Amino acid sequence: MLVVLIASLAMGLLRRPKVGATDGSLASIPPYTPITYPFLGSLQYFLGHWDFLKTAAEKGSVSFHLASHKCIALSLETRQAFFSDFKTDSALGYAIMLAGTPNLSKDFMKAVGIDVTLGGRSYKYLTALIRKERVINNMPILYAYAYTQMGDLAGTTIDPFDTFREVIFRLTVNTTTSLNVAANPAACNALLKIFHGLDLAATPVTVLFPWFFGPDRIRRFYLMKQFYNTIRDTINERKLKGRNDDDPMQFLIDEGLSTIEITQFAIAVLFTGNANTAVIAPALVCDLATHPSYLSQVREEIEAFLSMFNADTSLPLKTRIQSIAYDEWIRPGAFPILERCLKETIRLRVGTPLHRLNHTDKDIQMGSVIVPPGTIASFHTSFVHHNEDIFTAPFEWDPERFLQGREEDKKTPMAFVGWGVGRHPCLGQKFATFETFLLTALTVMLYDIQVVDQHGKPLIEMPPVDLNNPVVSPPPTPVHLKLSARC
Repeated sequence: MLVVLIASLAMGLLRRPKVGATDGSLASIPPYTPITYPFLGSLQYFLGHWDFLKTAAEKGSVSFHLASHKCIALSLETRQAFFSDFKTDSALGYAIMLAGTPNLSKDFMKAVGIDVTLGGRSYKYLTALIRKERVINNMPILYAYAYTQMGDLAGTTIDPFDTFREVIFRLTVNTTTSLNVAANPAACNALLKIFHGLDLAATPVTVLFPWFFGPDRIRRFYLMKQFYNTIRDTINERKLKGRNDDDPMQFLIDEGLSTIEITQFAIAVLFTGNANTAVIAPALVCDLATHPSYLSQVREEIEAFLSMFNADTSLPLKTRIQSIAYDEWIRPGAFPILERCLKETIRLRVGTPLHRLNHTDKDIQMGSVIVPPGTIASFHTSFVHHNEDIFTAPFEWDPERFLQGREEDKKTPMAFVGWGVGRHPCLGQKFATFETFLLTALTVMLYDIQVVDQHGKPLIEMPPVDLNNPVVSPPPTPVHLKLSARC
């Protein structure tokens, strides 16, 4: 351990960013924050991401480091340049800051089951897999999976952040990975446990010392290997049986991807869905449950929507919903009230740092800030989402703030960044919206819902959002949904 400490101190000293302009322009590398420890860097970042970034960048963008990782905390004023930049890489930024990748050595990453050589091709493959035509063909299966897991919960009290996660994970596996795996609930749940384990194994040590193959890194290696084995076995089985299934995995195979590349793609896509939609969707339902007037309005809106396609209320909800095409769920204006509610849940509950790595060999300018090669630029969404100069009472759930005439999100450019903005919109936004609206419709139309704590005591409001989480997360205090069959 002494050798590890000495090595880390040396690396931190050698890689500490220098301050100053690089091209004679007004742009410069931001000054170094005093919130730091010698050599190891700003360990306060791990104690509270939001507290650190807010304090460090209070007077403007600042530089900092985490052991060997060079970073810049961007201020509010740089957000337009940050979201408009196309030269930096978010996937690599997150891989480092969330310990998703051991380091940038391709050989080493291949050894643990990760290969970043897909690069921009990942976007091409994801775009192809979630295009409207492919999702439409899958709609009967998606409906069946959603109803199977959500249709028989009357009289139960659930943790919505577990239940919704299982459903969304299965829908995402079906759409982006493999029909065979999605058809097997046990296999889906096994993969979900792997993802949960990967989250737990992402610790400050694995971020600070990516080269150190300690217990957490070994655990991540083991879990990634399990995931790789699942993908490998699925591919080998269809080859052995001579099957040529029309599903995402066959599409990736036909595109010439290796097993390890398919594994990398699947991990990235499933992480995105699991980390965002699987939190936002149940949070939306809980926000509705703690605001009965909105819940009533949303129910009326969903009933009117259903009646447009099947007005026979004597039929089961499952039958009526199956009459609805994918396009209709994501049509702008289809759910004006629910859309505002979703947007407000995203604004309130998405308060996380966003990361982009300059993986080029040249300086990149973001407004007045120079981001040197090998440096990660980080911007916290709470600089806008929870800014009282932009949003009135920013920690209150108030969908009316998006009504025409008020439109607080349009007071200043890029005030709402929940779905991504500029050059970095969320590729899966439409599919995520479909998943969220479908599960919300099933829940609020089938059940009377009440938010309770872990002891069954009713809650009149959701716990305050924890802005210090590095990713979108469930509430810090457990909440549950008590479900009763609607008469």
